[in-house]
Amino acid sequence: MKIGPKVYYRKTTGEVIYITSQVESPWAVETTKEEDMNFYQQLKGYDPEQLDVLKLEFDKYTEDFRIAKSYWINPETKQIEFVYPPKDGDDPDPVPQKPLTDQVSELKTRQDSTEAAMLALMDVTTKS
Repeated sequence: MKIGPKVYYRKTTGEVIYITSQVESPWAVETTKEEDMNFYQQLKGYDPEQLDVLKLEFDKYTEDFRIAKSYWINPETKQIEFVYPPKDGDDPDPVPQKPLTDQVSELKTRQDSTEAAMLALMDVTTKS
């Protein structure tokens, strides 16, 4: 069984408190928020009402976590956002953004639909 990581964060600010490890094992078992808060030292002492958890798919955003400078959970959307190191010419004070993994996926989908539309248009114009 493959179990993805869980991101525990403050509901009000989106500050990430702890990320559990992902697990791949035939004996892996999903745990509840209450079980995690009793097990992980980093979560002990927090009021469960003040924390929320975002469950990620196995291997989801692995590359984003590796290259990001920081990350947080947007309290309004409850989605993870990353701050990536600035490249030459970029704003030296980058803002959080959707994971690059998701951005690439969206661009691929848009490219595929643009190509399909162009092929359909070419087909119509060559038949005229």
